[in-house]
Amino acid sequence: MSVVRRVSSAPSQVQRRVMDARSTRWDEHRVAVRAQLVDAAIRIIERYGASVSMDDIAAEAGVSKPKLYRYFGDKAGLNGAVAAKLGALMWESAQVTIFAEQDHASVDDMIRSSVQSYVALVGKHPVVVRFLMANHLFQYSGSGDGGVADQLRSVMEAVADRFTESLQRVHADASIIPLAVASILGAGLSATQWWIDNGREQGVDDKFFAAHLSETTWGIINGAAATVGVAFSPDLPFSHPGFASRLEMN
Repeated sequence: MSVVRRVSSAPSQVQRRVMDARSTRWDEHRVAVRAQLVDAAIRIIERYGASVSMDDIAAEAGVSKPKLYRYFGDKAGLNGAVAAKLGALMWESAQVTIFAEQDHASVDDMIRSSVQSYVALVGKHPVVVRFLMANHLFQYSGSGDGGVADQLRSVMEAVADRFTESLQRVHADASIIPLAVASILGAGLSATQWWIDNGREQGVDDKFFAAHLSETTWGIINGAAATVGVAFSPDLPFSHPGFASRLEMN
């Protein structure tokens, strides 16, 4: 008796479990293959930059071009998967540098650590970042599913929630926070593009660039806080009751 006949003659519940197991294994296989193809695309983009073609990617991955189309639909779909991979790396980095530290580390240490991790990732994949920027897949998309910056924004909004809580504790207007998030994101992305296009060649190393981004971030945060009559103490953690205090107004 064949495997197919044995399954088809089994009780319906058993048949469903077998089919579900097969479906799960197939889904897992597809995810694994997609990941391998994305990794190949990243390697070849780092080698050729914006001139990379689907033929180049297929050759690097050791597969046929139709297989790439079967897994990603078109080149835009593959580019989107590359952007998603870089965004996922940024999210994983944030989990270590922000979410794991925000209850005990000083806010200044947390922000500087997260900025350093971001700069390290961009510095590791500058050609890929430039490629994604050229294809409008690095900046904030507005839809939540179009750019690497969507992941950055998600991370920033998680931190922004803590700043909002701090303002609310001192009965200050927290409506300024979304504007501050947009300002930090816009300034950071513009600076990133300049750094990978020109700054690195002009001798601006990763440490200097990370320090600049950190200071710019704090400048925007402090400016937003002052607008609503509040000062932050960056050497304290978010949970400290003295992190936010009202400014004495003349």
